[in-house]
Amino acid sequence: MNILGISAFYHDSAAALYIDGKLLSAIEEERFSRLKHDNAFPFQAIQFCLNSVNLTIDDIDAIAYYEKPLRKLERLLETFVVTYPFALRPFLQAIPDWLGQKISVEEIIRKKVGFSKKIYYVPHHVSHAAAAFYSSSFNTAAILTVDGVGEYQTTALWKGEKDKLTLLKSISFPHSIGLLYSTFTAYLGFKVNEDEYKIMGLSAYGLPEYIQQVYRLMDMKSDGSFSLNMKYFSYRESFRMFSDAFIALFGPPRKPGEKVEKRHRDIAASIQVVVEELLFAMLNHLYTQTKSRNLCMGGGVALNALANGKIYTKTPFKNVHILGAAGDSGAAIGAALYVQRQLRGSSPVQQITSLYLGSSYSNESVESLLSCYPELTYKKYDSEIDLLRATAAKLAKGKTVGWFWGRTEYGPRALGARSILSRPSPRAMKDTMNKIKRREEFRPFAGSILQDHVHRYFYTPENKYYSPFMNVCLIVRENKRKELAAIVHEDNTCRIQTVNEDNGRYYRLIKEFYRQTGNPCVLNTSFNVMGEPIVEHPKHAIEDFLCSKMDALVINDVLINK
Repeated sequence: MNILGISAFYHDSAAALYIDGKLLSAIEEERFSRLKHDNAFPFQAIQFCLNSVNLTIDDIDAIAYYEKPLRKLERLLETFVVTYPFALRPFLQAIPDWLGQKISVEEIIRKKVGFSKKIYYVPHHVSHAAAAFYSSSFNTAAILTVDGVGEYQTTALWKGEKDKLTLLKSISFPHSIGLLYSTFTAYLGFKVNEDEYKIMGLSAYGLPEYIQQVYRLMDMKSDGSFSLNMKYFSYRESFRMFSDAFIALFGPPRKPGEKVEKRHRDIAASIQVVVEELLFAMLNHLYTQTKSRNLCMGGGVALNALANGKIYTKTPFKNVHILGAAGDSGAAIGAALYVQRQLRGSSPVQQITSLYLGSSYSNESVESLLSCYPELTYKKYDSEIDLLRATAAKLAKGKTVGWFWGRTEYGPRALGARSILSRPSPRAMKDTMNKIKRREEFRPFAGSILQDHVHRYFYTPENKYYSPFMNVCLIVRENKRKELAAIVHEDNTCRIQTVNEDNGRYYRLIKEFYRQTGNPCVLNTSFNVMGEPIVEHPKHAIEDFLCSKMDALVINDVLINK
């Protein structure tokens, strides 16, 4: 059975293709449109998925859409009625878009995509829960889905048993951890639905001195359930997330581009602490309801790596699975997985261990493209080991290398297919990389480490710790902090990706770097500069290489220098 999953019209639109229970291709629309977090209908992503396996839309048996558009419109109308007349202006601006395309999903799929068979509309949090649980290796698990808002739900507790998802409890709009965190993102002068991770990074530089003020925004119960005091929020009735009462409580908001002051750092630290306390209260309650030591998490809030790293010490869970694409792009996978399980396809769905699911390019196309850049020199290697030795030698000497290899990864994290790499020390490597990326100095970098060595460098819950999707921050062991100085954050944590044979050539590169240096870890950041999506085409990689201070670029078997 061929099932196409689609997410669209909120952020991170994407498409994913399952054939007989196996995920064969998936990609976000932003990679082609070059609009970061693009929410447009993913025509290009759909076409890529079909082309990647030489299918047409007529070969697809079912399409799974990641939410119910009419239910979402219903919530928008109810919100307008409750907040009238304050919400009149944003409502009048939003409703034409809704009536024009957001509720016309079926018409778009039928007429523009040309699909004539069954379309399944999977509730938003069911899509998140399915992506979280069905992509894992667990037969049973507790499941928590947390985001801004779906149709109505913002938070849901589930139990997963084989093919079955059982909803235990939920919280609905306007009460939302995701929107709470986004409100502080906006208040601190960053972009909502894009820069939440900056608040997480900034929190390490502050003290949680505003915790009591944050708790005044809500009523929280011992089981983690909560309701927000809406007098402090205005996202229901205006384009601004926070109200005048919020400003009276926390002071003037930071404007974009303004200097980050101590107050801002302390507020970031405070909201991070409160969100963690909310999540851990929910998770502890979820354990009492399920008695399962296995946990799956989904939704945008599940990308809060700092909170994720504390699950093992703050809750009874022993095995945690968070898909790399935990947000809305991953809901395209979840919708398809849910439909697959309901229809009982001809073969069982497989655990997702790799997210290298996107586009790739031939050496010939790369060399042809390079002929247009006379300012570049390059060498094509016939031997992989020679290429890896040359690349690892550059990294060992403190050079920065753009790394473009194989199929692009799915989701927001660069997992060694479209990455910029460097050695993880000395500390100055962080400053060098920040200049290449053109981003704020307070933001940390992640590390990719050989899985067999992770317990020697980080405090892990077990010796064979597995974190392939870079969704967890762990504390760096004290005797290794100098060796990893460029990726150790202010709070002594690092967001890590464990690397093994599933990572193909990237794994072999780090093994070679380890052979040359004795260090099994590299600094890994996404191959893009501020404001743009991760590179998709070799041309994007070359342009970023030319306009930055990157030292070298590897595309497939070709090593490029300026």
